[in-house]
Amino acid sequence: MADNVFHLPPPPEQPDFLVGPFETWKVCVEGRLIPRLTGFREGDQTFLVVDERFAVAFPHDLARSAAWLIANAMAVSEGYSHLGAEQKGAQPFAPKAMEIPDHGR
Repeated sequence: MADNVFHLPPPPEQPDFLVGPFETWKVCVEGRLIPRLTGFREGDQTFLVVDERFAVAFPHDLARSAAWLIANAMAVSEGYSHLGAEQKGAQPFAPKAMEIPDHGR
């Protein structure tokens, strides 16, 4: 056996109450990252997951419209007028995913 090989011990076994690991995808609607809404694709379906508890499968072509409806419902339920509302108090419902100023170009 080569003397330049380092053998690490196996990782500890996880307790049975830990589930995972999970890979999540954030949902972006109208350029905003929607809080507590994630999604993933499986086969010909897109799953949208609200609050890590409720998941619904949609055909890929309907998932974007469903995400828009879910995002607006979440915003209104939190007291915002719509998902693009900039403020209620001092914080927007959903932060902009990316905004690149054009600086007059």
